[in-house]
Amino acid sequence: MTSIKEVAIINSNTVEARALSYGFERALCGPEIGSKTLSVYWRTVLPGQQFQLQAGENYHLVYVIEDPTNGALLYRDEAHDAQAGAGVLLAPGESVEFQASPQSNIDLLHMIVSKPPAEVEGGLPGGPGYYFDRQALRVLKDASGGRLRRFCAESSVRLMDGTRLTPTNAIQAGEMHYVEGGSSPYHSHAGTSANPRGADHCYITFNGRALVEVEDSFREIEVGTLVYLPPGAPHRLSALDGPLDYFEVQAWRSFKTNILSEEPLGLRWYYEPESADADPIEWNQS
Repeated sequence: MTSIKEVAIINSNTVEARALSYGFERALCGPEIGSKTLSVYWRTVLPGQQFQLQAGENYHLVYVIEDPTNGALLYRDEAHDAQAGAGVLLAPGESVEFQASPQSNIDLLHMIVSKPPAEVEGGLPGGPGYYFDRQALRVLKDASGGRLRRFCAESSVRLMDGTRLTPTNAIQAGEMHYVEGGSSPYHSHAGTSANPRGADHCYITFNGRALVEVEDSFREIEVGTLVYLPPGAPHRLSALDGPLDYFEVQAWRSFKTNILSEEPLGLRWYYEPESADADPIEWNQS
């Protein structure tokens, strides 16, 4: 069984920042802590500087953590405000550029995922990538009312027009918000025939404190912490002493979630209704 000692807990505030031409890079997750499909970096683009990214053979998800004065994001010959909650999913061969304004830094969460095999894709085309922002992403609420999420990448989520948000099973990623007292069920993510090892899985906290539970052990988590869970590790995350905002990533998106606690609501999620009198629509996670 997995113990809390096998869970990597990385404080981004104390990780060594490597100086680069555009600013700084802090490595949070990768092979050195056991991750095989997922690497995670916190990048800081200094005022007036540019971060250019070529996807190469991998998938990249780049999410704007903070940009107080809205720099620019250039993708497919279109410019977008690099506002908090915006970003891009790059398919292999694509590129993007982030330009910080002269007044402030841009802080980016950069996830790199190896290209999954055809068995994991399950017939999905694998691309193209896309731009996203917080205002356009659909909100989902869990059945308890204690948790909200917005996926930046998730192949089973449908947009308002019925089209699929993400054309690949390389990655599942998005924002999570817990109200005070909010908590996930105690659960695990098992592998599948297409991905027997299971998914590399991590949380990165942005606001509020959290409590991580693995087996009978607990760890309090401060703001700016990455928690890496080995594939299959049973766990629970809870808000501690107030609300909690964090970012969650799993790669590849081929796993089976098992509820291990006796909670009748389990992992049922519903799209936020379009109007007050609309019936809730359950998110079909298959």
